[in-house]
Amino acid sequence: MKLHILLLVAIAFSGTSLAYEGSPTEQAEAFFADIAAGKSNDAVDRLYASNPAMQQKLQTIALVKQQLSTIQTLFGSQIGTDTVRMEQITDSITRIVIVAKHELHPVIWELYFYRPQDKWIVSQALFNDQFQLLGAKK
Repeated sequence: MKLHILLLVAIAFSGTSLAYEGSPTEQAEAFFADIAAGKSNDAVDRLYASNPAMQQKLQTIALVKQQLSTIQTLFGSQIGTDTVRMEQITDSITRIVIVAKHELHPVIWELYFYRPQDKWIVSQALFNDQFQLLGAKK
């Protein structure tokens, strides 16, 4: 049983490149560039590759990939992005809100990056087709 789990983990991360690096803005730009290039599964893997907590949540990662596939089916390919807001919440937490423009409808992303020491990692990535995330957090 343990061998099966290890094999699943190895398969899940074997086809991916290294994790995104750099500032939250640089990581977000690379993530959306990969999605626009049709590599959404790789983009999700690379986004979460540097977060050890997410590497233990393979079902969550698989669900995000499935939802991205559904978004592309419903709204078409991603054709660009608009950054709505970037907030330095604390020295170690940054929030970025991005509109991913698809052919038929936008998708709103809210990305939270955390810097526990010297590198930024994505801690949370939320997305939906509603516009509530565009307002300021209270």
